[in-house]
Amino acid sequence: MPDRSARPDWQISLWFLLAVTAYFALQTGLRLALGGALETDEAEMMVMTPGLRWGYGPQLPLYNWLQIGVFELFDRSLLALSVMKNGLLWLTYVLLFLGLRIWVPAGAAAFGALALVLIPDIAWEAQRATTHSNILMACSALTLAAFLWAVRRGHWPGWIALGLAIGLGGLSKYNFWLVPFGLFAAGLTVAPMRAQILRWRVLTVPVLALAIVAVPYGWMIRNADLAFASVGKLQLEEQTAGLPEGLGLTVLGAIALLALPLIVAGLLWLAGRRKSDADVRHAGVAALLLRGGVILCAGVMLVVWLAGLGQMTQRWLLPLAFLVVPGVFVWLFPRLGRRAVASTHVGLALLAVLVLAGLTHDRFKPGARRDVDFATLPMQLSDVAQLPATPIVAEFYTAGNLKHLRPDWQIDPYLPVAARDFGGQTVLFILREDVPPNLKAGLGQAGWPQDGGGDVLEEGDLTLPYMSSEGALPLRYVLVQTSKSLLAE
Repeated sequence: MPDRSARPDWQISLWFLLAVTAYFALQTGLRLALGGALETDEAEMMVMTPGLRWGYGPQLPLYNWLQIGVFELFDRSLLALSVMKNGLLWLTYVLLFLGLRIWVPAGAAAFGALALVLIPDIAWEAQRATTHSNILMACSALTLAAFLWAVRRGHWPGWIALGLAIGLGGLSKYNFWLVPFGLFAAGLTVAPMRAQILRWRVLTVPVLALAIVAVPYGWMIRNADLAFASVGKLQLEEQTAGLPEGLGLTVLGAIALLALPLIVAGLLWLAGRRKSDADVRHAGVAALLLRGGVILCAGVMLVVWLAGLGQMTQRWLLPLAFLVVPGVFVWLFPRLGRRAVASTHVGLALLAVLVLAGLTHDRFKPGARRDVDFATLPMQLSDVAQLPATPIVAEFYTAGNLKHLRPDWQIDPYLPVAARDFGGQTVLFILREDVPPNLKAGLGQAGWPQDGGGDVLEEGDLTLPYMSSEGALPLRYVLVQTSKSLLAE
């Protein structure tokens, strides 16, 4: 593969590391400077990190464990939340670069890794809202790097690292399992990789991975009501003559994730490709990633069709984009002229600046979640119930922001753990807009019977002002003498 720069590989690697480090340090500083309320996923960490446990609810525990460690360093603060989020995103880019670097020159590895900024859920949503999807991406990058190391050398350390990476990924998010499936399936189609995969040393990978996930997955089985509390999101449909709605949503989700990267790649191919023949001696890694993406796409659509899933979000398809987008840009790199590569780097830098500007606007736009002022909520609730003696149940956004202000209060989200913790007590339920839609639904989500879950003692309305805009966020409260939870017996 021809060199695309006068700089040697070590200089390209250094510039890449400095660029991504500076960017995510800037993102951390921006989040602290903007301040405001916690987003829903940030707030979730305030109430879903009571201590080290094998499980916490519908999400897998790895993010919670790491967040607890960061809380120990920076207290239960916005700084700790932002360092955790941006640290994982930084790891994603760096690990992806290091993995690609095993097979391709530094310029191609940087080109493929930086292309992640073209994926909306990584460039935008990962900063604005998500948490567990961020650790999914970091574990996916770790797994890819370990896989590329293992199939390059075939030595024991590579396979051991891959087993450990897959085990950790299995504790990050359920859709992580798409990544090793896609890599191994695609690897069997690439001759030099297939030779390594078919060696008996590969058996160490599932052994190590299963050893890591065994106890947390055992907890899930024993606490199915908590672990699978959000399974209704899949909306299993009854068999009909037509195709399940989830199939169309899968296609739309894939388009939403891949449209911008593929448009950019197409324009580069049309306007920036080299006139002379490209040196593509390192095409194996691009073939692996692209074939893995195709296999995942076909596999996901088959599962959605056979299971009759009625729901699919683009976030669940992130493993697909994680393989396809770097694969496309690694494939493109040796086929592009030097000017096209440089222009792409400039364009990606400008896009990163636009993301920073967009996040600033998102903080102050009318009705923004981060613009809600929760400072008055503790006083308003103290007028309703004896606090901190009275337990509180609220959805993640309200619960986490309240816990941030009053860490000594007893606050649980709308999960069955609430009935276990507070069953038989007088509990203050808080409802935000249509989350949950009513008390009956909230009791069911929190683990009480929807009918007969308790007696209403008092109910009313509350409002929270916005810091920078007109209007107010409406809340409802219901004080309930709850029945004793059967789950606690």
